[in-house]
Amino acid sequence: FSVGHVLTAVNDAVIKNGQLDDGTDVLEFLSKPESFPVKLTFTRPRMTTNEKIFLASMFYPLFAIASQLSPEPKSSGIEVLEADTFKLHCYQTLTGVKFMIVGDTNQSGLDLILKKIYELYADYALKNPFYSLEMPIRCELFDTHLQNLLQQHEKTGVTNV
Repeated sequence: FSVGHVLTAVNDAVIKNGQLDDGTDVLEFLSKPESFPVKLTFTRPRMTTNEKIFLASMFYPLFAIASQLSPEPKSSGIEVLEADTFKLHCYQTLTGVKFMIVGDTNQSGLDLILKKIYELYADYALKNPFYSLEMPIRCELFDTHLQNLLQQHEKTGVTNV
């Protein structure tokens, strides 16, 4: 493992709030010689909401610059920004609305999810008479269908809802 990874399991028991599944303190368990040998599982920490917002705010200027510098007329800018720990997908609609999603580097089908999210947005937010553009989406039907879409993709990898 490399610096920045987080201990997430001991002997396949998931760690939550510094405790194993059975409530045993992880540090206490690891301090006992009779606990060894142990299998430790490390993963990269998940991005926080603030880190995702920061990443999105940094992406917009890059997107605009790429659109302007592109030799292709009416370029759609950056569609995928790939790093060693994440992929950021961007889908720009014909009206200029941008949808972004951040995923793991091994996740596939995120571009299709963005298109499906746009369809949900058009069907449930834009057609809602109480929704105002540039405001947070507060629509129960949109939330429900979005949750179903994400759960289905998480379980099966399929985006047909």
